[in-house]
Amino acid sequence: MKIAPLILVLLIFSVHAQQRNEQKFSLAQSYEQIGDYKSAVKLYEELYQSDGANAMYINALYRTYTQLKNYAALVNILDERIKQKPDDIEAYGMLGSTYYLMGNEEKAVEVWNKPFQSGNINPVFYRVVGNFVLERRAFEIAIDLYEQGKKASEDKVLYAFDLARLYSLTMQFEKAAQEYCYILSNQPSQQQIVESNVFQNVNRPGALDATIKVIEDCAEKNNLSFSFLLARLYSEKKSYQKAYEIYLYIDEVQSSKGRDLYNFGRQMFSEKEYKLAADIFKKITDDYPDSPVNSQASLGYARSLEASLLEDYEKTLPLWKPYFPLKKFESEETEKVLSAFNAIINLFKHSEPAYESMLRIAVIQFYLLNNYEEARRLLETIVKEAPLSKNSAEAYLELGNIALIDGKLDEAEKDFSSILKLLSASEEQKNKAIYKLGKVNFYQGNFDEAKKNLSKVLGNLKDNSANDAIELTLLLNPQMNDSSNLLIYAQAEFLAEQKKFDDAAASYNKLAENQQAFVLRSISAINYGEMLIAVDNYNEAISVLENVSAEGEKNIYADKAVYLLGKINQYGIKNFSKAEEYYQRLLADYPKSIYTDDARAQILFLQNKPET
Repeated sequence: MKIAPLILVLLIFSVHAQQRNEQKFSLAQSYEQIGDYKSAVKLYEELYQSDGANAMYINALYRTYTQLKNYAALVNILDERIKQKPDDIEAYGMLGSTYYLMGNEEKAVEVWNKPFQSGNINPVFYRVVGNFVLERRAFEIAIDLYEQGKKASEDKVLYAFDLARLYSLTMQFEKAAQEYCYILSNQPSQQQIVESNVFQNVNRPGALDATIKVIEDCAEKNNLSFSFLLARLYSEKKSYQKAYEIYLYIDEVQSSKGRDLYNFGRQMFSEKEYKLAADIFKKITDDYPDSPVNSQASLGYARSLEASLLEDYEKTLPLWKPYFPLKKFESEETEKVLSAFNAIINLFKHSEPAYESMLRIAVIQFYLLNNYEEARRLLETIVKEAPLSKNSAEAYLELGNIALIDGKLDEAEKDFSSILKLLSASEEQKNKAIYKLGKVNFYQGNFDEAKKNLSKVLGNLKDNSANDAIELTLLLNPQMNDSSNLLIYAQAEFLAEQKKFDDAAASYNKLAENQQAFVLRSISAINYGEMLIAVDNYNEAISVLENVSAEGEKNIYADKAVYLLGKINQYGIKNFSKAEEYYQRLLADYPKSIYTDDARAQILFLQNKPET
């Protein structure tokens, strides 16, 4: 009867001792976390003395002794641990790691390999020890261990992933690719993981070519996982025709009726490979007339033709000019593009592709062919027939732009306001519409209303319209400009919007010569120069801009004047040495100007320009 109380006392003492150890361990961890390793190791040593078999305490001593470089004490503890428990694989990993830190690589390798010299070893142990080897970045030793593990394990794919990663780290890309070949041959379902791993390293020097070579050699014709990987690798190398041939094969084998081809076509479109994209989309519509992606492929074909046409159109534009007149673009390809879009409108009536095609035709009629009436007719059809279409917001924007060029401010205001009521309009489209409304109100002389619109745009500085809104808002400050001069400026801006550059120039010049116009005088002088540039009156533009630049820091637009002088000389009158002189002057006098990056680029271009 006296034994029971004694057992109870011993149990209570044991529980209290365990609680004290837990508290001490928690305190030691706190010291370790803040980098006070000396205080932490003292507590860990006390805990180890109380319970030398506790693996948690040994691991803690391994961490802290390593930080304090107390390798001798660590070797003693780990040697003792292995004697007491020879099957503790982690102890071998830690002991080998300690010898490696001591500079004794030969001994480290010996210890790391020791657990695997007897039979019946769990192959997982290779990965356990391998983690300690990798901790020391001893990659070649780790590779040897994982190779052994792969031979011993039934799950060879697991080790193949480890080896592929290590071979990539050590830039042995061919060997890494061989491991990926092994994985795909044995488990084709791992395709996406393999692709993800391959493309983490594919941009490293030599990786892409080495990987392609190996995958080409090991690819199995009936294993589509190789085909998908090779197609992506060819795309990365920009061998798009080879990739196309593979996607044709994939599409045929999978009987997917153009789905994979369609995705590849979209990729080629985003890569600006418009001719190939057009070929791909046309292949789908020709070969799979009943494909579920047929309407989208038809649209992709037309958009690809259009993108090529717009590239040619853009080459004819004097984009170096802040303003330039719209001129009809003559091209034999225009009719081909219009026919492709019209085919969609007729085939897929009242569908999203049809309304998008109408929008694209309207854009071509407006900007390339200057046929405002036909553009307006198509845009009005979209907004009347399909107000919920995702194309309606863009249609209203273009209707507003046409109204502005025609000088119809009430119509423009109505069109831009309509966008704000559309559920399908994006935030960016709504902000653009609000900015445009601000400009319309500005042109009408409704300055307070214009400020309200512009302030809404300024709430999102990431929006593309925000920078333009900032400049216009500053001009609307009543303390900086009087309303009569501001009205003249607004009328000049409206004339410039309508491409009536000579009329706009007269109004800007009037303000530029007005000494009482303050800020408007400075910006009007710049704008006057831009109007002269628009009508190719370069000599007078140079004279105006030279006067602005001569004012230096007194004129906040002086840097822009110097920049435009460089542009006129480079593109307008082809005086390349003078252009470079202006760009150099911009860099020297206005190093914080927003134009410095382009000025540097133009200097490099001019210096490397071949003599003609």
